[in-house]
Amino acid sequence: MKILQVIDQLGLGGAERVCVNMANLLHRYKYDVKIVVFDNSGPLFELIDEGIEVVILGRKKHKFKAYKTLIKEVKEADIIHIHMRQNYKYVKKTLLAFGVKKKLILHDHYGEIAVNKRIPTFYRSFYKPDLYIGCSKLLTDWALDRVGLDSKIVFLVHNFVLKYKVDFPENIEKKGLVFVGNMKPVKNHFFAVELAKELNLNLTIYCSKTDNSYFKTLQKKIESIRMSNRVFFQHGSINVQTELYQYNYALLTSTSEGDPLALIEYLSQGIPFLSYNIGESVKIIQKHFPSFVQDTFDKKEWLDNFKKMQKITNEEVFSVYNQHYSAQGFLDKYIAIYKKLM
Repeated sequence: MKILQVIDQLGLGGAERVCVNMANLLHRYKYDVKIVVFDNSGPLFELIDEGIEVVILGRKKHKFKAYKTLIKEVKEADIIHIHMRQNYKYVKKTLLAFGVKKKLILHDHYGEIAVNKRIPTFYRSFYKPDLYIGCSKLLTDWALDRVGLDSKIVFLVHNFVLKYKVDFPENIEKKGLVFVGNMKPVKNHFFAVELAKELNLNLTIYCSKTDNSYFKTLQKKIESIRMSNRVFFQHGSINVQTELYQYNYALLTSTSEGDPLALIEYLSQGIPFLSYNIGESVKIIQKHFPSFVQDTFDKKEWLDNFKKMQKITNEEVFSVYNQHYSAQGFLDKYIAIYKKLM
């Protein structure tokens, strides 16, 4: 079984990380896997396991050559697993234009499905996927109810992360709160800042870049409540998991996401956290730790549950990761899905 993982670039995003995780997982279990990337941009190339072939199309510089290379790789593969809607559309259009027939998997990571359920053009006809994977029930419900896909080709698979073993000093002085979330309005960073102020704790935010208008607005808000000396921004880290040990607790205050990888990374390193009720992972987490998941943005609710969350040990948090997010479990799910196209 020759498997192709396809994505446009490997920046610091959730879909990009899932693509790399998928390739590494398959490779470690001796499957023949290759990654096709449209353009050579993003730092996550560094996390791809040695031995995995990466094909860079160079779409921006060599448009026609990119088409030819893509078609060659698609023809040679048994499974074409495409991450994100815009990338699926590009591959589908290319194959249609050149008369190539091949079954495609759309792996949908769309993070704003709670607020935008618009159906992309031709998804009910020309661009209809042969198999659809959604990382949240909101996405699979959208595919079934709005797009009208057959339930036989729609699959819900939670996001996952491969755990990294981290060696760290035993008596390290912890740095307070951490929040992993790029600079987008839906991440709702200022609410996290307000919580940090109420808790009298420092907050470190891991993000890919801090050069957009949203960040500038956020900075002004932080200054307005005199938290500039207690909120820190870290960007450029390609593997946040290996740095989480530095913090006492974690936050995720996003208002809309598919299935946030940040929560699974917190679990993988045993970090207790508070999160808004978004995505699929919270449903699992809530069964074990009800105080971790908040149904509103009532600050009092978060602060009250913070006291309860503090009683949960790192070992208890890590045990949930082991129980629900094992590499073997996710491998079995994906191989079963792939076989439906064989």
